[in-house]
Amino acid sequence: MKKTLMLLVAGMLVASSAFAVIGTDANNIGLFFDTNADVVCTSAPFLTHIPAYIMLTNPSIPATRGFELGMDLIGATNTSVTVTSFPVSSINVGVDGTGGNDINYIVGFSVPVGTTPATILCTLDIFYLDFVQVDIVLGPSGPSSDPNGTNPMIVKEDFTLVTADVVNMPGMPAAQIGAPECTVVAAEDASFGAVKALFR
Repeated sequence: MKKTLMLLVAGMLVASSAFAVIGTDANNIGLFFDTNADVVCTSAPFLTHIPAYIMLTNPSIPATRGFELGMDLIGATNTSVTVTSFPVSSINVGVDGTGGNDINYIVGFSVPVGTTPATILCTLDIFYLDFVQVDIVLGPSGPSSDPNGTNPMIVKEDFTLVTADVVNMPGMPAAQIGAPECTVVAAEDASFGAVKALFR
């Protein structure tokens, strides 16, 4: 009985980490390989174009006029990332290689874009030109409008800014290409400190 219970709990933990990518917190930004914001890991042979999507999940605002986001490609030597489209006419003034980020998106939309539980902010083409695992890490743009410089930002309809979080654990991969095992971990609703406090 004990063994069965442990297997059941372990199975639930694996299932929750594999399928619960979108957290319950408001205003998360992630990079996904599908338009439902479910797929964060993929594999591809050398010389493959991989479609990907920067998405706002669980928005607290009805529409957005843009976003700020930084991206790093860990392990990549030759892989490139190109924007193929924004949802509307847009201007991106982010300069790659600024603020320690490989890629910076500081994007303004020409008109407000209505939000859904999984809103596409940007469609990307990732040209995979490596033979190794590539981890994609998301964070604040460089420079950032966040007063603390620690989070991505979302632009509201009235041009004020909302702090966003990354869907994954901060500083850890948000998406992976060619990983033998997907190690992307969704951010939890409770912080480690809050959970630790329960056991004092």
